[in-house]
Amino acid sequence: MRSIRQFLVANLLIGVLFATNLAILSNLYFGYKTIRPHLDAQMVIMAYSLDAFLQDEAYATKHASGVNARVAHFSTAIQSFPYDDQAYLDELHRSLDNIQFKVFNHRGQLLASSPNAPKLNRAAPMGFGTTTIHQEKWRTFQLVTKKNRRIVIYHPHHTRLYIEENANTKAIIIILLTIPPLGLFLWIIISRSLVSIGQASREIKQRAHNNLNPISTDNIPVEIKPLIAEINSLFDRLHSNFLRESRFAADAAHELKTPLAALKTHVQVAQSMRTAKEIKTCLDKINQGVDRANHTIDQLLTLSRTMPDVHMNAHTLVPLSQVVKQVIAEHAPTALKRDIALSLNDQLPEDAVIFGHDIALQTLMNNLLDNAIRYSPDQTEIHVKLMADHDEYILEVVDQGPGIPQALRERVFERFYRVIGTQQTGTGLGLNIVHQIVALHKGRITLDSVDGGTGLKVRVTLPRPQDIHTHID
Repeated sequence: MRSIRQFLVANLLIGVLFATNLAILSNLYFGYKTIRPHLDAQMVIMAYSLDAFLQDEAYATKHASGVNARVAHFSTAIQSFPYDDQAYLDELHRSLDNIQFKVFNHRGQLLASSPNAPKLNRAAPMGFGTTTIHQEKWRTFQLVTKKNRRIVIYHPHHTRLYIEENANTKAIIIILLTIPPLGLFLWIIISRSLVSIGQASREIKQRAHNNLNPISTDNIPVEIKPLIAEINSLFDRLHSNFLRESRFAADAAHELKTPLAALKTHVQVAQSMRTAKEIKTCLDKINQGVDRANHTIDQLLTLSRTMPDVHMNAHTLVPLSQVVKQVIAEHAPTALKRDIALSLNDQLPEDAVIFGHDIALQTLMNNLLDNAIRYSPDQTEIHVKLMADHDEYILEVVDQGPGIPQALRERVFERFYRVIGTQQTGTGLGLNIVHQIVALHKGRITLDSVDGGTGLKVRVTLPRPQDIHTHID
């Protein structure tokens, strides 16, 4: 796996190198553009200075030899100047030696010349130009004065290149020398910024396998906090899963203990029976015990699957009217065997859609209808209603069974609680599962008596989605 530290340092250095190369190329381009005019300006200044010095032609002709001598003495005189920087003095001496000149009168006679001026066989071009003399390239500037004197300034091309390249080379070297310390600086800064990740990693590594407490977000960078928050959320879900599995195991052990003991008793009794009728009676009881154990396991699994943390991220838009119709159709054969009529209100809101979990809502409707059929006498009716009321949907299941005493209507939502005196077998988990599913969907459930008769009216209220498009997104 790629190291974040190496990735950041490498990419930052690549960016720095790119910027450095761009700076170098820009420095070369603009350096040449800037230095060359300065060098040419020196040639122009020198030409006009000589013109001012030699204004009087008679004086210039008379003292030409003196001018030559003084020019020749420039380099020697500079050596006596008090400079602390010998390198600077050497550079100044080299520059004076490289700039040469010649002064001609109007008749073309040489009036003055620097010691190392080139012997030019042909006239230099007016103004600025480039010429080759004895296989050496020179930059020239020729000025014609008001008195028709010609002043020619010479500057060796190799010297100009040296000045340009020397200035750019020094700048490039300085830029390149900053890259290694910059890389080290980036490495140190990035390493320090990743210390908190290392601390969190060590904390997780040193944890016991059953320690699912949240990781502290103190001293954690803002960019890393979402990751730590998601890890803590994962720990919370794992903790809930472990609790659910532990609860399932405990509930299964508790609820299956009695049926298994009864099965063992029936088997022992069957072993002592002599007649086929007695054996069949015992086998029927064993079959009933197995059915009860299977029903208990199914209800426990359903209870485990409908815990809120299981479906917190699995909500979709569910057509509630279709769920109600489907569950009624599935229970119709069972109700028909006992001559129980199942009815659904005519004005069913076909557009009834809620934001929830489809399997959980099917389980809710299934348990309500199963309880209604189980506790209803034969040849009775069960009425199912689905209605829309402002920002809610109301689901009612009304049976003609014995009902539930008002004092016990809150307790029947507890796990494994069953009303004493009922003739039906069960686990006491059906209404607890319904209550849990209603809570999962932020709804309400109430139990009431039926007006003018016996029975139970279960009323479930579920909220409508405020903005269907928002939920879909």
